[in-house]
Amino acid sequence: NGGAFTNIIMNTFTPAIRSSLLSDAKNGASLRRWSIRDLLDFKLNNNNESKTDDAIQNTKSLLQEVQIRLALQHSKLQTFSNSIDEYANVAKSEGEIVQKNLKNLRQLHENTYLLPHQIIDGDGRGLLLANDNNFPKHNQKYISDVFDQIMSRHGTSVETLADAVIHARNMEHQLPGIFKRNFRNEAELLKTNSIESFLHSRLLIQLLSDHYISLNKGKPNGAVSLDADVLDVVDDAVTEAKHVCDANLGVAPEVHIIRHKDDDDVGGDDFTRSSNDSPPIIRSWLHHAIVEVTKNAMTSNVERWMRSCSSSTMQQSSSSLESLPPNVVIGVGRDTMTSGGDGTDSNPKDLLNIRIMDQGIGLKDEKRAFGFAQTASRERWDRLEEQQSYAAVRQPLGSLGVGLPLSKLMMRVFG
Repeated sequence: NGGAFTNIIMNTFTPAIRSSLLSDAKNGASLRRWSIRDLLDFKLNNNNESKTDDAIQNTKSLLQEVQIRLALQHSKLQTFSNSIDEYANVAKSEGEIVQKNLKNLRQLHENTYLLPHQIIDGDGRGLLLANDNNFPKHNQKYISDVFDQIMSRHGTSVETLADAVIHARNMEHQLPGIFKRNFRNEAELLKTNSIESFLHSRLLIQLLSDHYISLNKGKPNGAVSLDADVLDVVDDAVTEAKHVCDANLGVAPEVHIIRHKDDDDVGGDDFTRSSNDSPPIIRSWLHHAIVEVTKNAMTSNVERWMRSCSSSTMQQSSSSLESLPPNVVIGVGRDTMTSGGDGTDSNPKDLLNIRIMDQGIGLKDEKRAFGFAQTASRERWDRLEEQQSYAAVRQPLGSLGVGLPLSKLMMRVFG
């Protein structure tokens, strides 16, 4: 009974478990540096005694990895909170919101930490034992459900962290001048490296959980897609981006997808749908990144179009009025990159290259555009307020400033 087991462990956060949480937070050096190849080598095959032992050991190591990362996340959240405690007492209205968000995130990580802990060191240890030289399917299914809970519980954690960062920036405006410089130097919550480290670990927790779930469902490569039709991934992402843009702005620019081989042959037809053209990908991450960048490209084009329409109306010149926003162009192809950049590398890297090109108003500040919780949206978005009956939640065009920063991290997780 998964629900009963969950209810039990949620009420057993004892001093011993808290001690384990703190101890695991010190084991960051033992964490594995994952690659796509590592994920592909991780198997749950259960055909003989040797593979059964491997499957159980792989499962245990993955649970331990996630457990340690959750402990590290909890430790970082405590550091975020400690670094602004003194200032939160001065800028109370904003500080209280920041501390509340960080406290909620710490409690979330404590409760989630219990899930793998109980299987490795608690009442669920029997789940990692072989039965007649087999790793029972129902045990694997139960552990898969635990990974699913880990993923679902953290579905809004990035938005909660972004909200804390936004209010932490607002705290600075409430502080007396004598405190402001020290606040900027000491507030870990406002340091890019600290935030990116936290988000990087969170992405890996979600990916490792999804990988185990996918393997348990019979997908031979788990969360990794081999020989994926990249053009299909782009098509799906463009469709979603257009729906979001149309729902929020009332219009969506057309998107033209072209295939190219390199920068000098953007209009070529060298990229095909054959499997040889598709590298291993994390499909959900690539989809997310294309959606986010395409949404921003569309928004920029629409803004330029609206300015043009407004200007034409003022000049009473209907002949110059554009009937539709300018198009977005997405180029898909392969590039070769050398480590030295001079073309002399004996082991050049063959890369998938997706370029999203708008005709909009441009970026005033590229660093800000990819900065975490650096939103240009004039309206905040709340999942609950947007929920209508049992209909799907309408995705915002922009809100907390997390889409582009996460996309950038997703593309860099493996180096």
